[in-house]
Amino acid sequence: MSFAAIVASLHGGSGKTLLARVLAEYFILSGRRPLLFDTDTADCRLCACFPHDTLVIDLAHVPDQMTLFDTLAVASPEARVVDVSHQCFRKFFRVMHDIDFVAETRAPSVDLAIFYVGDRNADSYEEALHLRERFGDCAFVAVDNAFTAQPGERIRRGDAYQAFVTHDLRMTIPILEPGSMVALADAEFSLSAFMREPVSLGEATLAPASPAVDARAALRAWLMRMFRQIHRVSRAATMRAEPVSAK
Repeated sequence: MSFAAIVASLHGGSGKTLLARVLAEYFILSGRRPLLFDTDTADCRLCACFPHDTLVIDLAHVPDQMTLFDTLAVASPEARVVDVSHQCFRKFFRVMHDIDFVAETRAPSVDLAIFYVGDRNADSYEEALHLRERFGDCAFVAVDNAFTAQPGERIRRGDAYQAFVTHDLRMTIPILEPGSMVALADAEFSLSAFMREPVSLGEATLAPASPAVDARAALRAWLMRMFRQIHRVSRAATMRAEPVSAK
């Protein structure tokens, strides 16, 4: 399987880079250390988490565009993850459309999926619908982020929002307890290394011995839920099989 994940959202602060980071950690744990692309040339937040595995891409430059899309289009045992900055969102998908990139990936059998994170803005869901239609031959994963506030009632009644929440291939970034979020704020904290650690006796008990142990258990449970969802949607994107619902 040659898999490439494009992680995008129309606005900043959606949890997009967090999802890209967890996707990368999932592939590391599965033994397919990924090649990562960070299109945010200012903050480089994904690159900060994986400095040795990430290429920073400036989409304003044609050579960088060629490097990105040529690498994605080649069949490879390495998974690939692209963190599309909201600043270059339209540029990225315009280039992707203009070069007919989805068709380019069919010949080498690259399984391509767009992970799109919605937010509380109406245009976020309108853009999701537009992307799904524009790249109809590419797997589209609708991503809800439980950290963000729900959109207003008027937006929830709209056709674009309804199409997003009823899309068959979807997942949710679940809420994480504040005590466990400290680890996610540390770019050098390896989630895959953490998951490889044996579960301590204290962490496994029903009544944790300390808040720190409780936080570790909560983070482990959160990651397990994320990894299960990523496994299901990536499998469905590859197999083009049964719909997968958020769990």
